[in-house]
Amino acid sequence: MEEKGAQKSKLFNVIAVGLIVVMLIACIILFCVNKYNSKTHRQEVLEDLEEILLDKPAENKQKDNSSDVQVVASLEDEITTNSAWCGTFQLVWNDMVNNVVKRNVKFLDGDNLEVAQRIADNLNKQTFKEEQLSEKDYYKIFDTMSLELKSKIEKGIKEKFNETSDILDDIDWQDDPNSWVFYTMLKKIFNFENNFDELENDMFANKYEDVKYFGINKDSDSKLYSQVDVLYYNENNDFAVALNTKEGEQVILARGLEGNTFALMYNNMVKKANSYNGNNKFTENDYLKVPNIKLNTKRNYDELCKKNFLAEDGDICKIIDAIQTIQLDMNKSGGKIKSEAIIAMTKNALVREEATEGRYFNLNDEFTMFLKEKDKKVPYFAANIEDITLFQD
Repeated sequence: MEEKGAQKSKLFNVIAVGLIVVMLIACIILFCVNKYNSKTHRQEVLEDLEEILLDKPAENKQKDNSSDVQVVASLEDEITTNSAWCGTFQLVWNDMVNNVVKRNVKFLDGDNLEVAQRIADNLNKQTFKEEQLSEKDYYKIFDTMSLELKSKIEKGIKEKFNETSDILDDIDWQDDPNSWVFYTMLKKIFNFENNFDELENDMFANKYEDVKYFGINKDSDSKLYSQVDVLYYNENNDFAVALNTKEGEQVILARGLEGNTFALMYNNMVKKANSYNGNNKFTENDYLKVPNIKLNTKRNYDELCKKNFLAEDGDICKIIDAIQTIQLDMNKSGGKIKSEAIIAMTKNALVREEATEGRYFNLNDEFTMFLKEKDKKVPYFAANIEDITLFQD
């Protein structure tokens, strides 16, 4: 009996020790998981704070809208609902046309020629020019293609904007005197004199939820009113306002504009503003609600590439690469925009024959015909043809 009791006691001790070990292991695992999660969360919070306080761009956090937003080359191009335009591509086109090609681009061949020519025709109008920008806000250069030119661009944008390029490495760089590169970078930072109020997240278009907004409501400080110019207000879906910044930029926001191009829409807005007789001041009875904006898109203008066109001197030209990027970020305190554009083009002289006076061998009136063997002196057939209907089916 005593032996059996001892065995039971020993078994009980083993089980108890086993349970204690299992519980200890579980506690260790739980502690490690909590510590890891806490560390991970703390690290994420610190990274977010660093991004906000130091204006540090977050790696891989910038949303890429490339496939969702239609980027158009010019103000004259037709647009859809979600479209964007920036003048950088127009500027590189202007440099190409004005300084090297020296005539409007007229494509001679290639796929989707009608679409490509329509885009080229709109760009040829040069609706936007560098005179519409302050020189401090853009960097522009063109020259024959070389590795030295690439280095010069990289150095230039670093010195002027402390920026690096997102598109230079997309070009097959080489030392080629028969190729040209046209490049532009635009960078602007604008700030509101006073931060607008951060409003509650709300719907957009009755289908997009939890959208971030800023603006002015009944509880806002009246000092914000002077930052808003009312261009016109006809009703709550037909208006335009301008948000003024410390740098002299204007953020113009409008609803209800008509037109199928940005040029038409802008012109229609100006007409409405010029004819408006209402109050242009923002008042205590008014409300402003603007969604935060974040755009990051890249456009390859493939439809303009690999199509021949002539320069003024008769050389044959062809666009090899045509690329544009647009990055825009705007919130209650202001915003910043960065855009790049590049065109790489070949230009080669045609082999030209010495010009001679043309001769026309047109058998479109009475003529005579003979058939003979080459080594014989007399033909074996002859005809004099005046009424061609007698000699055709």
